[in-house]
Amino acid sequence: MMNNQRKSLLTILFVGTSLAAPLMAQDVQTALKDVEAERFNKAGQTLTQLATSSPSAENQFYLGYYYLRSGQIDQAKAAFEKGAAADKKDQLNNIGLAGVALAKKDRATAKTLIDNAVSATKSKDQNVLLRAGEMYTLEETNDPAEAIRLLTIADEKDKKNENPEIEMTLGDAYFLKNDGGNAISKYENALAISPNLAEANYKIGRLYLRGKNYTKAQEYFKLAIQNDPEFAPTYRAYADALANSRAYKSAAQNYELYVQKSGTTDPEQLLDVARYKFLAEDYQGATAYLDQLKGKVNNPIIDRMYGWAYTATGKNNEAVEALNRFITSSPQKVMSDDYKYLGRAYGQLGTPEGDSLGIANLEKAASQDTTDNLYREIAKKYYDSKRFDKASDYYTKTIQRDKKPQNNDFLWLGLSSYQYAPRVGRDSSAAPMDTAQIRQVKQQYYMKADSAFGQMAQRIEADGKTYPLAYYYRAMSNYYAYAKEPEKASSSATPYFEKFIEQATTPKDASDKTDYSRYLVTAYKTLAGFNIAKKDDAKAKEYFNKVLEINPNDPDVKKALEEPKAASPSGRPATKAPARKSTAGK
Repeated sequence: MMNNQRKSLLTILFVGTSLAAPLMAQDVQTALKDVEAERFNKAGQTLTQLATSSPSAENQFYLGYYYLRSGQIDQAKAAFEKGAAADKKDQLNNIGLAGVALAKKDRATAKTLIDNAVSATKSKDQNVLLRAGEMYTLEETNDPAEAIRLLTIADEKDKKNENPEIEMTLGDAYFLKNDGGNAISKYENALAISPNLAEANYKIGRLYLRGKNYTKAQEYFKLAIQNDPEFAPTYRAYADALANSRAYKSAAQNYELYVQKSGTTDPEQLLDVARYKFLAEDYQGATAYLDQLKGKVNNPIIDRMYGWAYTATGKNNEAVEALNRFITSSPQKVMSDDYKYLGRAYGQLGTPEGDSLGIANLEKAASQDTTDNLYREIAKKYYDSKRFDKASDYYTKTIQRDKKPQNNDFLWLGLSSYQYAPRVGRDSSAAPMDTAQIRQVKQQYYMKADSAFGQMAQRIEADGKTYPLAYYYRAMSNYYAYAKEPEKASSSATPYFEKFIEQATTPKDASDKTDYSRYLVTAYKTLAGFNIAKKDDAKAKEYFNKVLEINPNDPDVKKALEEPKAASPSGRPATKAPARKSTAGK
């Protein structure tokens, strides 16, 4: 009975031992996959538990390896030292200590440790050779040539070509050497051994990413995701490739997947997610990530991102504070966009001081900005505040700056100039002028308006469309420009009034529902006046009757027609411009 009990107990113990070893090995392999997939928290839990329950030299090595790969150098050293003490014949922990030395840029100590470990195992231990080669590929103080030498020996030991890890690490060494051809060959060798190896496709994609072949890189990253949707590094690299293709929204989504699948809380990586969300114009998403980083990252760029994002989301006071803080703290990093967003934020405060500071900052950015024509923004601000002289100047700069100016640029240049002309001599901020100078400057502004409207009409008609008011304002500009020379005013303005009437009464575009009545009334009355001056009463009467067709009760025209001899109706043509909304197109 006792013998049977003892036999049963031995069976249980031996069975337990035989099951425990593969289970432990399986746990190590799973944890190593987690390390490669940058699931460091998960890997750390597994390897810490293994090293605690069974503090063997091997388990201490893999715990130290996890610490080394996750950047916890001091913890790695402690684990390797404990492993080396546990079994003085085991060389893996000395290899690990060499990795620690390389991380601390102590190449001499690392080389001594690796050479001694390889020598102690007589260059026959494939795992020692593999890990020794790998250490030379991990840190900034790397040595790809030495890595290749050691890994080639390890590869020769792999007689049946069964170890994809050797091929992968050789690929990494060639990657560090900038030898893309050999790197891809080694990664492809790994795929031949293990066809669904996500890491291999990821690393081939990474080579194409480095070579700026973003389309090819994305193809391999997609393959890697098909191989293993949980292999986190792929999503981060895929995000970079998408961002370089300006697919910022997809880039942000993939970087978030990296964060989720890796479980990282690294502030710098969370900052990268914020950057991509920012580039995707997901400003609320960007600021949500930035809020998580407060007190964790000392990077002035965060103030820039807050400033731009707050400007876009209408938090203008916060934007002004953040951008002024960034510009003050990091003057060497300031670029034109910082002034652009600061200018917009100030301008959106809705105060006179804000408007002034807004324009001043936009002006700083305007000459260097390559994405927006900021002179257009400045011009609009001046136009809206009825500073028509400044608006005219800045619409001129807008057109000069833009390789493809918009039709509306010419429209608002014309309207700005047209509306400033009658104010010449009455502007308290301008230098005093005598009567002759006032007349000359007024004429210059009216002619500037005429030229702008002319260019706009030409551009629109080149597209097979019309904009009748361009000719109306050309006519009016000439009328006022030569107000002291009636014959010249008549000869200059008449053809433009006629062209306006033609286009307004027989529109080319059936969708044009603009009511031109008030403009037609002014045109007919002015033309009637020109004909009265030329003593062509019949023609003048014809124009008066055109007015009555629009407004049968027009008092000026009725009075003129009742008199024995037609007289020009009283009043001058209006100078008021239409509302800012335009049908001129872009």
